[in-house]
Amino acid sequence: MMLGLMRRALKMVVAVHLLLLALTSPSIARVYAQGESIGLTEPIVTKTDKGSLYVEVRFWSEPEPNKDVKMQIRFLQPDQSRIQLHVDYSVIIEDANGNSVFEQPVTHSTPGIEELPVTFPAEGPYTITVKVSGILFIPIPEEQAVFSIRVVPEFPVPVALIILASTIGMIATLNRYRFMKIM
Repeated sequence: MMLGLMRRALKMVVAVHLLLLALTSPSIARVYAQGESIGLTEPIVTKTDKGSLYVEVRFWSEPEPNKDVKMQIRFLQPDQSRIQLHVDYSVIIEDANGNSVFEQPVTHSTPGIEELPVTFPAEGPYTITVKVSGILFIPIPEEQAVFSIRVVPEFPVPVALIILASTIGMIATLNRYRFMKIM
């Protein structure tokens, strides 16, 4: 009877531990990737809707609610091997409800690489729209590249403590179970 109860308890502890680990693994990875020596996040690249350019968006750190972050925009030539110089562009960032949280009016980018300070007011999905209206001082019919991102809060300390407590509990239960089986 006691052995059956121990097995059920062990299964429950393992299940809870695996669930917590699965839910928090992406956050753990993100926190470790935010070290001071780590540079830009992975780029998100897409072609404009009319195909004149590729646009790349990256951040200097993972975007978090109510924290300033630098967003880098790079304009790439269609072969993606070279930066496109002299681009006229604008940027709009909207939340899931279509509310604008950031707007950069039409600006000229001489080097083809720009950095903009952005603050996302809350966690959730956001749409970044980069509109291009000129290349090499020549106006073009407006085209756009659209990106979707999700802003999540920093990995919370209480969750780490729950994982630690769960791990200690699982180790203690496994040790007890091991000794009961020997007897």
